[in-house]
Amino acid sequence: MVICYFGDSLTLGVGDEAGMGWPGRLGVALRREGVEATAYNLGVRRDATVRMQHRWRAETMVRRMENTPLRLVFNFGVADVFNNIGTEESLGAAVAMLTRAKAEAEVLVIGPTPVNDRNKREAIAGLSRLFQSMCQRLDIPFVPAIDAMHRSFVYGQALNDGDGVHPAGAGYADLAEHILKHDAARAFFGLK
Repeated sequence: MVICYFGDSLTLGVGDEAGMGWPGRLGVALRREGVEATAYNLGVRRDATVRMQHRWRAETMVRRMENTPLRLVFNFGVADVFNNIGTEESLGAAVAMLTRAKAEAEVLVIGPTPVNDRNKREAIAGLSRLFQSMCQRLDIPFVPAIDAMHRSFVYGQALNDGDGVHPAGAGYADLAEHILKHDAARAFFGLK
């Protein structure tokens, strides 16, 4: 299986001392569970949905392998809020991107994560709810993350150890663990 992870600096793993982010930690967990995968972390700093929609397909096509299942994982929302992208613009870009992606491969969306700034966190939470509804309409699995990570002592401490947006490594590990507990993600990755 080939897995392409698209997102912003939180997908990239900025602030993680191990340089793995949550996608790298998912890769380790998948290998432990016997899933053979070639994974590509295609996170780009400050990459909002409006930019991501223009790059994901070209980056996917050069990584696609014949006769090998392809999985696309998207994580967006935080950069949209920090770049002041309007809600309708974010949703429009996400719908266009995910509709096309779903026609090419199996798709999973990981919801955005919390930040320390309360106003930004509330805006991200609102966007996350809209993304979750959008994924339900598009019949794409969605793993909500903002509430669980906001309640998580480990993630909160990792945000404080980081810059308030990007957690330290323990936060990325906590997020990866949260993702792998979600039934939709387990089914997506072929786990029992």
